[in-house]
Amino acid sequence: MICMLAPMCGLVFTSCKVKQNTNDLSSKEKTSSLLSELLQDDDLVEQLAKTWTVATVNYQADARKDVLYQQGENTNLRDFSKESLQLSKDGKLVYTDDGGDKHHGTWKLTDHQTKLKMVLNDGQTVYWDVLKSAHNSLVLHLSVNARSVNWDVQKVDDIDIPTAAVFAGFFAGIVDENTQQISITYKMTPKS
Repeated sequence: MICMLAPMCGLVFTSCKVKQNTNDLSSKEKTSSLLSELLQDDDLVEQLAKTWTVATVNYQADARKDVLYQQGENTNLRDFSKESLQLSKDGKLVYTDDGGDKHHGTWKLTDHQTKLKMVLNDGQTVYWDVLKSAHNSLVLHLSVNARSVNWDVQKVDDIDIPTAAVFAGFFAGIVDENTQQISITYKMTPKS
């Protein structure tokens, strides 16, 4: 009986020791992963730091889909030719809306570089999902609950980006009073 108990105790102690070594390795891997993530953040910030103009705007309201804007087309449902994002390396941004008005603020990447957080000086905060980023292409996506939008806007200055996204679909005939969810995807290219 003691002969069988001794090997089992040895196996338990060995397992504990192996498990402890595994934890040490994983913490080294986490540190290494965090370091490489920080380096990638700098590379991504460098890549995004430029002025981006809108090439295509895809729109979906519940099950209805349409292309609101395609750069160079004459038959666009909405004009986004003036809209742009100027992102600087130091985290400053200038957002030019579809009317040509400039809004200043800050930007940063969040959620493991999957979201672009814009904080405008008027207090508005918008989170864009970053679907693709490359030196010559940026794809941003925004989902909005259409039911939470204030339809009774008194002044143009009261319209925030999610509300403007819903209104764009309304004026294009895609959104109506029964729409629950809208998604808007911007395909952007660097300003030449």
